Amino acid sequence: MYSKYHKALCSTNKVYRCLCNGLVTDGSTPGATAPAGTGMPPKDARVVICGGGVMGASVAYHLGKLGWGKETVLIEQNRIGGGTTWHASGLIGVFKPSLSQVKLTKSSVDLYKELENKGLSTGWKQCGSLNIARTKDRMIVFKRMKAQSVSWEIDCEILTPEQCKEKCSLLRIDDIIGGLWIPGDGVGDPYETCLSIISEAKNMGVRVIEGCGVKKIDQIDKRVSGVDTSLGYINCEYFVNCGGFWARGIGQLSEPNVKVPLHAVEHYYLHTKPIPGLDPLLPGMF
Repeated sequence: MYSKYHKALCSTNKVYRCLCNGLVTDGSTPGATAPAGTGMPPKDARVVICGGGVMGASVAYHLGKLGWGKETVLIEQNRIGGGTTWHASGLIGVFKPSLSQVKLTKSSVDLYKELENKGLSTGWKQCGSLNIARTKDRMIVFKRMKAQSVSWEIDCEILTPEQCKEKCSLLRIDDIIGGLWIPGDGVGDPYETCLSIISEAKNMGVRVIEGCGVKKIDQIDKRVSGVDTSLGYINCEYFVNCGGFWARGIGQLSEPNVKVPLHAVEHYYLHTKPIPGLDPLLPGMF
């Protein structure tokens, strides 16, 4: 499923070892040794969603909203939110390269607010984002974004260095020439969001099975006909691959194989100790 390079990383790198924990190398996804889940999967379903991260949870939720809840099953090889979701940064920015992405992000923010109003935690904080320019070229980019924001209905503002300092008192401004302030941006807790969305999906009839790995995805006439899992076979019409880190390997479990153009790479972010006087609504800095 993975190259010799990635397998070597698993033996030396803590992050890869955590993510690859439980993976096998015979072409199947684990499940038999995963934690006990929430019962056995049904024999028949209209939709099978593979992956209990925030993406799989979102698909389950929206299928439930469409009235497909009782015909949908979500299977997760380990625990809900236990893959790459739990350590995602949670940054949410409304300014995207395309209008469709902008609309998707705005819809996501609306959903987080709706869940919070219901008493379900998402960790959503609308703290805004402050984009800093140290060169004239970057400032030109910000001015173009500001012009584009009018048609895309995004609230944003070009700032002087002094105004940037007002947004973040810790900022040193002697080497910057301006910035772009986007008040609608924020941060959320991906793990809490995942659990809340899953809870809503369950309320709409979606079955969620933990400790259930995929062994094989069957097709008849180029259409999905069923999924062989570690807990039994499920006949289905649709299969949704929300495997995240494992999505490429899941695609290879289908006959013929479905090629998922995904390659995992390492990235970093830093957890700091508490900083006295730091505003909990400090904007995201870019």
